[in-house]
Amino acid sequence: MALPLLFLVVIVIVFPLIWAFVISFFSYGAFDEVPEAVGFHNYKLVFEDNGLRLSFQITSLWAFLKVSLEIAISFLLAVSLRKTSKVNKAILVLIGIGWFMPSFISVSAWRAFVQGYGSNSPFNFILNLLFGTTIDITTQPLSAFIVTLFVSVWLSIPMSTMIIIAMLQSVPRDVDDMLLIDGAKDTAINSMLFGQIRYLLIPYYFFQLARAFKGFSTAFLLSGDGPLLPGGFTPNTIVGSTSFLGIVLYRKFSIEEDYGILSAYSAVVGVITLLWLIAALSSRAKVPRRHHYVMPLAGVSHFLIGYYLKIGFWPYLLAAGYLFSTFLVPRFKKAFRILSAVLVLLDVVFCIHSIWSAGWKGINPATFLAVPAVLFSLRYKMPVINFSPPKILKSILKWIPGVISLVILVYIILLALSGKNTVLPKLSDLTFKNFSTVFFRHRLWFNLLNTLKIAMFSTTILFMTALPFSYLYSRGKNKAASFIMLVVLFGGIYTGMHTLLPLYILFDKLNLLNSLIGIAMVVANQAIPLTVITMSTFFSKMPGEFREVAKLEGMSEGRYFSRIVLPLSLPVISGIFIYVLVSSWNAFTVPLVFIDKSELMPFSLKVFSYAGEIGSFYTRWNLFGAASIIGIIPLLFLYKLNQKYLYSKNLAEGGITYE
Repeated sequence: MALPLLFLVVIVIVFPLIWAFVISFFSYGAFDEVPEAVGFHNYKLVFEDNGLRLSFQITSLWAFLKVSLEIAISFLLAVSLRKTSKVNKAILVLIGIGWFMPSFISVSAWRAFVQGYGSNSPFNFILNLLFGTTIDITTQPLSAFIVTLFVSVWLSIPMSTMIIIAMLQSVPRDVDDMLLIDGAKDTAINSMLFGQIRYLLIPYYFFQLARAFKGFSTAFLLSGDGPLLPGGFTPNTIVGSTSFLGIVLYRKFSIEEDYGILSAYSAVVGVITLLWLIAALSSRAKVPRRHHYVMPLAGVSHFLIGYYLKIGFWPYLLAAGYLFSTFLVPRFKKAFRILSAVLVLLDVVFCIHSIWSAGWKGINPATFLAVPAVLFSLRYKMPVINFSPPKILKSILKWIPGVISLVILVYIILLALSGKNTVLPKLSDLTFKNFSTVFFRHRLWFNLLNTLKIAMFSTTILFMTALPFSYLYSRGKNKAASFIMLVVLFGGIYTGMHTLLPLYILFDKLNLLNSLIGIAMVVANQAIPLTVITMSTFFSKMPGEFREVAKLEGMSEGRYFSRIVLPLSLPVISGIFIYVLVSSWNAFTVPLVFIDKSELMPFSLKVFSYAGEIGSFYTRWNLFGAASIIGIIPLLFLYKLNQKYLYSKNLAEGGITYE
């Protein structure tokens, strides 16, 4: 029962990683028949790439700010919305608008709203009206960075809010009443609730941080590489203010012909991602073991990153301090906590001074790993001011994310109805003609059909591999199944653009490029962790008497699974089917990398063809809006049909995401 899933996991996750590591020591062009060994030459080229260094620095700052803002805002929203009421339900529905819209629609709409044509946009019109100024994310590096950060946080808030609301359900309901009786106000209540769920929230923060390091689609669709930074024009890589690691790898993939060099870049970015993943896994351990994981990680990351970036001597001092503090645990607890606090303070001060002195090149990514890891590991108790903002202010603030989502949806509708290709649609010039143009003349129906084919192939592959394995895993006492599950979960966290590129090379050799089945294999692989977790939990709760009766009837294991277990599982299976269908509908990055034939374009690439990348001269915003609305309507139906399943805690365990 495990072999079909094992085969898929090996093809999509394991073998590409092993093959990429091996081939990174060779020179292997697209037309070479035999690789030529070059030793560490490819890695030498990668480590000498100043553009990759700068991209690493920008990515670390962006990921830290994005996840910190996301978790802070989502936590405050979750606390205010955790109690059921009509108003709270309405706010959750509005927030959910930003969730059900695929990123290739919502982010492109944000680009039209903020940048438009040469900064002629609704946002700049409002900004000029209120403050007499405008922004241009194609020429202003800081503006591009901030806008990309804002949109990324907005996209992440709905899911994080739902997950934190689920976490808060574990807090006893009478706690709030007891705190109010004691005179506790909002800040004290928030502090107490954070303490109650921190064992869940802190690991979630670090896993989101590891995921943010793999971010691609938001920056790619909104600002591309961003305006060129000072020192960003290097011989190997051109770096703008939003040239995050995923985008740099994608650009390398577009121009580099040597698979060995591409694999070396992917391997280095994979190791960088692994550091943040280790921090996420370490945060789940208990004291003092957690300290023995976190402090060496902080020290090693400062040493390695300081050596790689060459930003001064201070990272080595901090590395020595963090490593020394490890020897104080657990005998000298007070000295350990004091030294750790001093090191964190110095880490922050040194990093700020470095950025102040050298700008973007002064960023030390190790600080954004070490500081939160150490603070959350020691969990210092900070004094809390007992304070509550005015009720009217709280009410306004919790409506803001949902209202922003509604504004973007209305803006997409206005674009779809616009009689002209403009980012400033007029109410006097509305038409439904755009819908017939994209659906019939531009054959959007054919792209929708391709997407449905991917969904059907994905569902078939998933059910043939994940369902039998889920049943095997639910029975326990199988070390092979446990190991495969460990690989599946690791792949769910680790994969990203740095693993897609080796997979591309493998699929090229297997003739799976420009193939809907190839896309379906990756989409099915994305859904495996969620499917196995959900289905194995369901199977494990089936009464054991069913199997005993089946044995008495002489029913084999396979027949019992197909005749008894599967029919009883149909409600849960239907939920997974809808999840896979939505995943296929939303897939963007995988088709972008694997498909270059117009006749195989799924819905996502067709919509992207109307908006293009920033700076494109062929954008057709009215047709983009019409195609988007046609694609959003089925998603509304699917999300409504599967709402209970999507808002379950299992979504937090997530599948693989390349977005």
